[in-house]
Amino acid sequence: MPLLCISLLALLLLPLSLSCVSKRPPAEVRKDYMEIVEIELDNTRGSIMALLHNSSCPELKQKLRRCTDTTNVVTTLHFLTCKMKNLRFSHTDGLAMSVINSIRCPCLGKPTNEPSTRSKTATRQRRNDQRKSKEIKNLCKAKAILSTMTECYEMLNTLLMDT
Repeated sequence: MPLLCISLLALLLLPLSLSCVSKRPPAEVRKDYMEIVEIELDNTRGSIMALLHNSSCPELKQKLRRCTDTTNVVTTLHFLTCKMKNLRFSHTDGLAMSVINSIRCPCLGKPTNEPSTRSKTATRQRRNDQRKSKEIKNLCKAKAILSTMTECYEMLNTLLMDT
């Protein structure tokens, strides 16, 4: 019976330990931004814009989380960084690692999709077109995430400038 209670308690507390509630204070995150993350953010934005040079981005169907005050800035940055990391672009890897190291909270693994059972008879040209279209769509998502991350860091800088 005690073993069952301990196991049950562990199952109840495990999600709390994985949720990464204890993030760094916003002032320390701001300091990292000024020293490291800002450069990565600018470089990543330049890379994404270069890849999208002749493509237009439609409005995203799902709205991204926005930063509203200093209490949720770090949480929102973590959410956006993990979302960007799950896009799996080599151009965003450096920025994602810088932000994750800055807030000291790793992303949980992305759930894997079950393999498709559809017939794979598409022509090579159509597959290439679909791959290119998906890449542009993901680049547009990355661009939107970068924009929101920039807003969050600007808000953090403005709110903490007084202190």
